[in-house]
Amino acid sequence: MAVIRPGDVDRLIARGGGDYRIVLIHGPDEGLARLRARALADAVLGAEADPLGRIDLDAETLNADPARLADETQAISMFGDRRVILVRHAGKLGKGIWQALLQGGSPASPVILHADELTKSHALRIACESNPAVAVIACYPLDLRDLEHAAQARLRLAGLSIDAEASAYLADLLGADQSLSLQEVDKLALFCHGQGRVEIADIDAILADASGSSASEPVDTAFEGDLPGIEPAMRRCLRDGTSAAGILTLALAHVQTIHRLIRARSDNMLEQAIKQERLFYKREARVRRQAQSWSQQGLSRALETLSVAQAQARASATLEETIVTRALWAVALAARRGSG
Repeated sequence: MAVIRPGDVDRLIARGGGDYRIVLIHGPDEGLARLRARALADAVLGAEADPLGRIDLDAETLNADPARLADETQAISMFGDRRVILVRHAGKLGKGIWQALLQGGSPASPVILHADELTKSHALRIACESNPAVAVIACYPLDLRDLEHAAQARLRLAGLSIDAEASAYLADLLGADQSLSLQEVDKLALFCHGQGRVEIADIDAILADASGSSASEPVDTAFEGDLPGIEPAMRRCLRDGTSAAGILTLALAHVQTIHRLIRARSDNMLEQAIKQERLFYKREARVRRQAQSWSQQGLSRALETLSVAQAQARASATLEETIVTRALWAVALAARRGSG
């Protein structure tokens, strides 16, 4: 099975897919899948690439002309330049087209199959995952801690180190929208090129000053019971590129954080637990107060409220911002009433 582990994805992309000539990139995080497909194509072509070396195709075009993919994959550049084939909406390809690709041996030009989330029973996914010559990269939303690890890995690939405090600060600013977040990490890596280490001042220069707010601000505001502060905090985050779904993901992750801290509080180990959470130092006092004011019962109700909101937002994308804002209002009201 050639499913690439999450920790190995960035390394494989940096190597242009390594020995794999066919790569399937899919998953529910559409922005991340698109970003990875583009990054892989760029890595295959190299820095001095001919812009015409990337051949962009889609399922509709190929279904209308089934022989074209085979023609493109076996074509060789007249001047010996690198080529890469990027096929979008690959999940909608006719079976005969992708079967011919997978059974046709190693293509002369690498092929990237970019698709939305493919279920475990989808024929293309099954065929790719069972083919050792095909790399499969799944793109799923990450929680805040996983996003921090992904950012660290991306910085390491750029030859940069980052200490724990700066790493936690970076993750707090990035939020949960991976596509936007990883682009911000790339900008940070470019800014720090040659200095070997990323400092908080560098993060402030690229991210904090530009955003003017933390992606965790609406969440902290809600859990503190600051009802009037939620909407302005939401507007700032949405303006700065964090999606409403991303804020909701952070809120759900925050419930788990407070849950762990409440358990530690009952064992008189709250301070040690706060250190283990590796919170950005500017948030420590706020999160400590939340852990001291919320109860497990209230937290369970908040989790239910946020989980229902997540299901509603997925069912109605056009109302996502309203649904998330109202869910945070409900959390804030619970905190105000002392039912937290």
